[in-house]
Amino acid sequence: MTEDDLVRMYTELGYVLHRRCLAYLGEPSAAQDAVQEVFVRAMAGASAFRGDSGSRTWLCRIADHLCIDLVRRRRRNPVSPLDGRAPGSMGAVVQALPSGQEATVAVRQLFDGLGADAKRLAVLYYLDELTQEEIASELGVSRRTVGKRLKALLARSRALMGATSEA
Repeated sequence: MTEDDLVRMYTELGYVLHRRCLAYLGEPSAAQDAVQEVFVRAMAGASAFRGDSGSRTWLCRIADHLCIDLVRRRRRNPVSPLDGRAPGSMGAVVQALPSGQEATVAVRQLFDGLGADAKRLAVLYYLDELTQEEIASELGVSRRTVGKRLKALLARSRALMGATSEA
């Protein structure tokens, strides 16, 4: 893989990776930093890329692993060095936001509460807009399993959103 290949992939997939990282991390600047780190890792590991999967799949896996690691680090060290607030202390923030942004914050809280597998499923389905068959191939499970997991994710989302609106 040459440097020109990486430039082409950045041009074609940079936006997709940014959207993906934004879904995991929730902050545009953190997502942009993560995308840059994805390509740094891709350049460093380009010789190890065997081509067993497509370049999109390869870069998305790098992004997934990177973002999941960043989220785990945030949970271990919950106080942000920038503003001193702990993640999850969103009550006052939600009340201060205009009503249109409350749904965005609620979705962010829901996404933050998901496990790594459920986050990956949600990103593949809702952001990458892959079909259940494509997701099944990506995750190495049956299409029926993907359907069941999506149904469970939707049920959990509805339950949490109902609990949020009642609070």
